[in-house]
Amino acid sequence: MRHLPIVIAAAIACALPAFAQSPAPPGSDPAIPPAPKPAPAMANPIPPILAPGRVLLGTKDIMRHIVNPAAEAFWARSGEVDDEKGAHDRTSKDDENWKISLDSAAQLVEAGNLLQMEGRARDPNGPWMKYSIQLTNAGLAAMAAAQAKNHDKTFDAGSAIYDSCFACHGKYIQRPKDSLYKHDIDKDLKDAGVKPPK
Repeated sequence: MRHLPIVIAAAIACALPAFAQSPAPPGSDPAIPPAPKPAPAMANPIPPILAPGRVLLGTKDIMRHIVNPAAEAFWARSGEVDDEKGAHDRTSKDDENWKISLDSAAQLVEAGNLLQMEGRARDPNGPWMKYSIQLTNAGLAAMAAAQAKNHDKTFDAGSAIYDSCFACHGKYIQRPKDSLYKHDIDKDLKDAGVKPPK
């Protein structure tokens, strides 16, 4: 009987290699959990964190996707349009449209700031900065008008937005020889009774 532990130990030692060669399928033994499945590859990996202040869109894209849609949305809810039936006031009449005016104005505020960033400013020491700041200030006036739901101030802010766009385009966008943009912008504004931007 004293040799029994040796016989059992030998039997176990012989059985271990066989067990190791043919393990039970994962999940068949409740004591052995199945191996986790590998995570699927991401279809759209998350991009690395971008450095603060990095310019992502060029000036044309800022104009096409931010400035133009925002300005058009604000103008569509300010001023009036004349046709054969008379004058049509376009100022917002309900909360939903006032909110659109406010959101559009806020986009213009920040767009003026975006246009001043290094990499977008056409000539940082020239009128570019003046016109960009003018756009931001016009946007701030438009936000205040929309928040107050003020008819006349909304009209004035829409004009200020237009003036900033007109002045900048007149300076930086090449136009045909007979284009109105070729005129002296400050003189045109003065003749129209509008104070030229400082």
